[in-house]
Amino acid sequence: MEKQVCRFEDIFEIDSLQKLMDALSQAFEVGIGVRAPSGERITRDSCYCRFPANMIWQKEGEKQAGAFSGPDIIAASYQGKSPYIRRSRSGGLIDAGIKIEIEGVHIATMLVGQIRLRGEQPTEEEYRELARSLEVDEEEYLRRVSRFPVKTKEKFGHILEALTLIADQLSVLGYNNLHQKQQIGRLESNETVLQTLAEKDSLTGLWNRRKFAAAMEMCEKAEEDVRIVLISGDANNLKLMNDIFGHVAGDQMLRYIAEKLEAQSREEWVVARCGGDEFHVLMRDVSMKVAMDFCDRVTNNCKNDKRLNFPQSIAFGAAEWDRGSETLQECFQRADRQMYENKKKMKQQTNLLDYIVEKLYDRCYLYRENIKAEMDLVYRFAREQGFDEDRALLVRMAAKYQDIGLIMLPENFVMRGRSRTPEEYEEVKKHVFHGYNMALQFQNAHRIAEFILAAHENWDGNSYPKGLKGEEIPVESRMIRIVNNYCNWAIPNAKKADVSSEAAIEKLQRNAGTMFDPDMVESFVAFLDKTL
Repeated sequence: MEKQVCRFEDIFEIDSLQKLMDALSQAFEVGIGVRAPSGERITRDSCYCRFPANMIWQKEGEKQAGAFSGPDIIAASYQGKSPYIRRSRSGGLIDAGIKIEIEGVHIATMLVGQIRLRGEQPTEEEYRELARSLEVDEEEYLRRVSRFPVKTKEKFGHILEALTLIADQLSVLGYNNLHQKQQIGRLESNETVLQTLAEKDSLTGLWNRRKFAAAMEMCEKAEEDVRIVLISGDANNLKLMNDIFGHVAGDQMLRYIAEKLEAQSREEWVVARCGGDEFHVLMRDVSMKVAMDFCDRVTNNCKNDKRLNFPQSIAFGAAEWDRGSETLQECFQRADRQMYENKKKMKQQTNLLDYIVEKLYDRCYLYRENIKAEMDLVYRFAREQGFDEDRALLVRMAAKYQDIGLIMLPENFVMRGRSRTPEEYEEVKKHVFHGYNMALQFQNAHRIAEFILAAHENWDGNSYPKGLKGEEIPVESRMIRIVNNYCNWAIPNAKKADVSSEAAIEKLQRNAGTMFDPDMVESFVAFLDKTL
């Protein structure tokens, strides 16, 4: 059988599968749900126990209550060996993902969870910290968590082994169902199928350039006097998305935008991806108001979709065909020129680095309170040290974006904390290289790239990424290193509340000459004495 992507729902009877998942959930005392690789639900989550919806998942942006929260997309799309085991963000619980494949093609994942492992449960204080970070009642949170069963590693391993065997049988059944469906499909008109494929964009499923050109030609030759509106669209930031996060992320951006275009269009419109980041729409018998409303709806839906590390956005231009004075191609050129004007304006209005920082706040990699205090403090300290306005503002910018490379890490790192493995810690340290490379991509931020790269170096040379020592480290980076650590120790945030400026200063002084430039620590402490 030729390997191809197929929809799980097309080859399985979902109601019967739901009954099986419900029965398995009760038998094994675990939560079970089947998800598409994109993270979307295929079956309703079979919950052995659950938190109330208004306690956890609505606070995390989930509109549908269930056993699993937003980060499940990581487990659902995981391509490595099954089962994939991780600790969930909401309750410190253990979850696992088991792939369902057909001839090597990943079509679904069985998510298993809602259990606590004996000997590895978070402490009561850690649970309370989770409750506070989620802004829920601590006592109610502890009561709910206590309902989840505690299992040994051995018991959970047996459960996963049994469910893996069931997933393997589902894979075999799916193969047989798909093979039978393909046999039936071959009896249909091959000519019609090939024609459709030839006119479809393989990435997004929209019509392609060939189909759009044919539709334009047909409209221009038609004798009927029907109003035609053409829309030219161009996805923003695709090249940066590809360069920074890879082509898989860029392709996902295009698919998400295409979904919104298709969802807001009428069946008779021709909505096409015409290569790269270009999207075109041909509308028949509509007014310009209808066309502009369509553009506004797509724009707003893109703005509200926060799934990617870059904002989803598309620039539009629209023009109504004046049959008496121009060709349809000339009409399209008017729409195209308008689109490029709008694209320039959107580029000026969007700060992609700030968008990434907001994502890091949401993931609790960074804390807004710390960054705000650090930016203010490092700017004033730089001015105190004799930096001119431009140079002090650069240091302030570098302090804000120094850890922006953390966006390259998977979300499950946030729950591991100090229990990271040495391999995971090495991945974390790479964030300075990621941040450096990201800063080089932006017109203003490229000036702070070197400061970001050296912001975690120690005065004694015993740090990363290059092991720079003493005055080999840029003075701006040394300044950021001191202010960043002071703010991390002394500024309260959602993770810690008990702080002491005196204790933070003492810690700076204790590490002067190892972590920090000793002369600069002395200057910074004197600066604090004058300003605090």
